[in-house]
Amino acid sequence: TKENLGGSAVHTTTSGVAHGTFQNDIDAIKAMRRFIAFLPTSNDKASLPINLHATDDPNRLVPALDNLIPDDPNTPYDMKDLIQEVVDDRDIFEIMPKISSNIVTAFARMDGHTVGIVAN
Repeated sequence: TKENLGGSAVHTTTSGVAHGTFQNDIDAIKAMRRFIAFLPTSNDKASLPINLHATDDPNRLVPALDNLIPDDPNTPYDMKDLIQEVVDDRDIFEIMPKISSNIVTAFARMDGHTVGIVAN
């Protein structure tokens, strides 16, 4: 089919040409607005985006971390769960989420500041 030869599924899961698929234009625009909100408006440090509405205390204790990582280093665990526990408001914007299941590349905020995340 045309979809199998070059549709959105192929380009978000195999070729890596596209970063995401969306139900419609409105969903795509909302995702792009969210993505752009993580980026600075220029290379000036003063322009770095800060989320003043973060509700998480940067000095909070995260008891869930005690149980997320297993004692046995050969036991798999979900890295996204760990990331969500430590970033502001459990909010991450994953880049190319369908291209590789063993690595996470994302933007998030910590103490209101944008951070880039690469994890596996």
